[in-house]
Amino acid sequence: MAGSAIRLFVDFDGTAAHDDVGDSIFEAFLLPDLLKQRWHDYIIDEWKAGKISSFECLITECEHTRVTQDELNRHLDQRTLTPGFTKTVAYCKDNGIPLTILSDGMDYYIEYILKKHGIGDVQFKSNHMYFNNGSLGVKFPYEGKGCGRCGNCKRWHIDTLRQNGETVIYVGDGYSDRYAIRDADIIFARRDLTEYCLKHAIDFHEYNDFFDILSYLENGNE
Repeated sequence: MAGSAIRLFVDFDGTAAHDDVGDSIFEAFLLPDLLKQRWHDYIIDEWKAGKISSFECLITECEHTRVTQDELNRHLDQRTLTPGFTKTVAYCKDNGIPLTILSDGMDYYIEYILKKHGIGDVQFKSNHMYFNNGSLGVKFPYEGKGCGRCGNCKRWHIDTLRQNGETVIYVGDGYSDRYAIRDADIIFARRDLTEYCLKHAIDFHEYNDFFDILSYLENGNE
């Protein structure tokens, strides 16, 4: 897309990261009795049904964990980035394309994984995680921004960061991206986000990994 002023926004869990890191943490470190009861599936279903906000969902998930920092770090060491993401980051740097990760997840694991893969300088906006006497806690630095449905409003960040005349590209995979894509000019979707776009007749490009995104950036829509 040479000659175009573009800005790239990328979801983290299941998009920049190969899998949903947040979900993997809760599946690994929730109280054992809750795991046996499939409580996590229940709370996620409640969130997707709009019965609880992402604030409530994330706070509740964190409160019911039991994990040390060392245990969490060992878990995060097993997480990988989606193929092509680091090359896409490098391409954007070389070509002056702003790239920002937008996540309704938590900063600790995003920062840890990015640094592990040598791209710790990538800008990201997310909720804040902390360790709290053997469990996890979460704070919401962007609380009050946007419509209030999400702990971290991705759409608000897009509107705040985009400059006049820029083409906004958004890359996502899931439920938390459904509002963000409304302010994107070009959408790349996979998994649940693909189904959402099809259901609501929203134009999008389907992708498998970030080599698809990189190809588009290099060649436009050819």
